[in-house]
Amino acid sequence: MTGITALLAERIEDFKTRHTLLGNLDLHSLVTDLSDDESKALAEGLEQGRWRLNGKLLHSDRDPQREAARAAAGLTGAKSLVCVSTGAGFLLSNLPDSTKDVLVLEPHPFCLAAFLLAGEFKKCQARVTLFAHRLSEADALEEVLPWLQGKNLKQTLIYLHAAARSADQPLYTRAYERVVQLFEKRSVNQATIIKFQRLWNKNIFLNQRVMPYASTLNDLLKLEPPEAIVLAGAGPSLADSFASLRQHRDRFVLMAADTAVVPLAKAGIYPDYAFAADPQWVNHHFTETSAAAKPHWVMDPVVCPAIPRALATQGANLSFWNNVFLSDAVLRAGDRGDVAHGGSVSTNAFDVARRWLARRPADAAPGRLILVGQDLSFPNRQAHCKGAVLEAQVYARSHRLSAMEQHNLRQMRALPVLWVKGIRQSQVPTNAKLKIFLEWFSSRASERDPTLRLMNATHDGAHIAGFEHVDLSAALEGAGAIVAQNLPTDANRQAGKSISGLVGAMGEIIDLMRENTRLTAVSPLSAAAIQKLDGNDARFKALSAAKNIVALGQQALILSITEQGDEVNAHEFYRAMLQAAREARHWAQKLMVPEKALR
Repeated sequence: MTGITALLAERIEDFKTRHTLLGNLDLHSLVTDLSDDESKALAEGLEQGRWRLNGKLLHSDRDPQREAARAAAGLTGAKSLVCVSTGAGFLLSNLPDSTKDVLVLEPHPFCLAAFLLAGEFKKCQARVTLFAHRLSEADALEEVLPWLQGKNLKQTLIYLHAAARSADQPLYTRAYERVVQLFEKRSVNQATIIKFQRLWNKNIFLNQRVMPYASTLNDLLKLEPPEAIVLAGAGPSLADSFASLRQHRDRFVLMAADTAVVPLAKAGIYPDYAFAADPQWVNHHFTETSAAAKPHWVMDPVVCPAIPRALATQGANLSFWNNVFLSDAVLRAGDRGDVAHGGSVSTNAFDVARRWLARRPADAAPGRLILVGQDLSFPNRQAHCKGAVLEAQVYARSHRLSAMEQHNLRQMRALPVLWVKGIRQSQVPTNAKLKIFLEWFSSRASERDPTLRLMNATHDGAHIAGFEHVDLSAALEGAGAIVAQNLPTDANRQAGKSISGLVGAMGEIIDLMRENTRLTAVSPLSAAAIQKLDGNDARFKALSAAKNIVALGQQALILSITEQGDEVNAHEFYRAMLQAAREARHWAQKLMVPEKALR
C-alpha cells in the first residue's frame, strides 16, 4: 500500500487546491480502515480503471462515463446537489451546467479512496465539498449545516449512488436516511424561526429588566454536583411516575421542564430546578400555581417575559444562560454560560444536568441522569400529561362536538405519524418533531461518557437508544440523600449595558428604510435614485449590530429570498425592514423608561 498511500496523499492535496474538504482527512486512518481485499481492489482499480466494493462494481462495466451522463441528465435543474456517495466519482465529470454546488458525503473508506484515486473531481466545474468523517455518529452531519445556508431548497436534490448502496446496503441506507432527517430538521428549524421571529427581540429586551437581578447558569454549575439528577418532562406517562418520585424524593435533585411544574405541584412534588425557554405567551400558564416560586428557575433570555416577571415578584430565584441572538449579546453584562440546544427545553435541562454531574470527583461513582415523563411519542393516544395546564385548557373548551379524544387525535396527526420502538409496546406513534428530540437524546448517549450513567425511567413512550431502561427505584438503588444548596441571591448583580446607542442606530435604520421605501415606490428607478439606494444600503450594512437585530424580525422574508429563491421586490423588502426596525426600537426603548426594582 505504500505507493497507493503516497498517491492518496497527493490526490488529497490536489482536491484541496480545487475544491473544499470539510475537516482534516486522516490519511493513516483511511488506509488502516481498509481490509486486505479492499486494498487489493484499490490496486486493481488503479490498473484497470474499474472499482469494486465487496466484489460489486461501483459503475457500469462497459461504459462508466455514459452511465454517469445518463444519471446526471436526471439532475437537470438542480443548482445544488447532495450526493450520498458518487462511487468512483464519474458523476462529477458529467454534471449539467446548472449544478453549481455539490456536497459529497462518503461514509465508506474504500469508496473515499476510490473517489480520490480516480481523480474525476478534476473534471468537475461545480464547487465540490467533500465530507467523509464520523458519519456513523448520529449528529455527525451537523457539520455540513453551514454548507446548506443560502441554498435554495427547491433547487437542491439528494442523490444516492445506487451501486454503492448495492455493495453495502445497511451503511448507505442509513447515511441516506440521516441526510433526509437533516433536511427535515432544517425545515422544522426554519418553521420555528418564522413562527417566533417577532417574539425573540421583544422578549429579550423586556427580560433585560429582570436579568441584572438574577444569577447565571455558570453560578449554578459551581455548586457541588449531586449523585443523581432526575429530569422530568411532561409526557403523557409522567403521572405514572408520581408515586415513585414521592417515595424517593430525598435521593435526587429534581429538574423539570416548565410544562411539568404544575402537574408535579398538584401531586405534591416540587422540583429543585425548573427550566423555561419557550417565547410564547401561552407558556406563562406553566407558572400559575402557588408553588411556582419553590423551584429555582433557569431560563433562556427569549422566554415569555411574563414568566420571569411573575416569578421575580414572588421572590423566586432565577438564573439565565446566554442567548445567541445579538439583542442579548450586546446587552448582557458578562458571560452567563451556554447550553446545548436540541429544540426542546428538556434538551436544555439535560445538557445542564450532564455538565453539572461531570464536575463530580474523578474517583466518584458515575453520576446518574434519569429521565421521567420523556415519552417523545403519543402512547395510548394521549398528547398531554394528566394535570397539565394545556390539558385543563382543552377540557375547558370541550363540548359535544370537540372532546379531549378528538384533541389528542389532532395532536397526533398534526404531522405525519411515524412509528418507533416503544418501552412497553412494540411500537408507539410519534412525529418528525418529536423524533428530532428522540434522535438528540440518542446522539448524546452515543458519546459513551464513562463519568455518566444515562437511565430512562419513563413509564411509557419511545425507547431511547443508548439509555438503560429501568424503573425509578432501580435507577436510584444505593443513592444517598441529597444535600440542599442555594445560590447566593446577589450572584449576578450587574447592570446591563447602555441601550441608548443601540436605540439611536435603530432610529437611523428607520430613516434609511423610510427613504429607500419612498425611492423604490417609483418605477423605473432613476440613476440618482439607484446611487442613493446604494449609499443607504452601505450605511445600513455598517450598522452591523442594529442591522442584525432588526433583520431577526423579518426572517420569513429573508429566508424566502435566500432559501426559496423568491424574486426580490425592493419596495416590499425595504417596507418590511422599516416595520421591523420600528418594532425593534419600540421594545428597546422600553429599557430606557425608569422602573422600580423588582426586588
